[in-house]
Amino acid sequence: MKIFWGLFLGLLVLHQDFWNWSSEEITLLGMPVGLFYHALFSIACSILGAWAVRWAWPKEWEEYAEQRSE
Repeated sequence: MKIFWGLFLGLLVLHQDFWNWSSEEITLLGMPVGLFYHALFSIACSILGAWAVRWAWPKEWEEYAEQRSE
């Protein structure tokens, strides 16, 4: 869980990409660098969310829900 929270806080800090605010550079894909950065950032957030659901989801809640439905 500490790894998850560390990555979460890291992404929270990286979301404020002040270094791209005034950049008018265009990437190889034809997107402005800020838009490309946020596209990659969104993918990273999705991966972290999927990882959290897979590994950090409380199994006790699932077991409790399965017992109550029978």
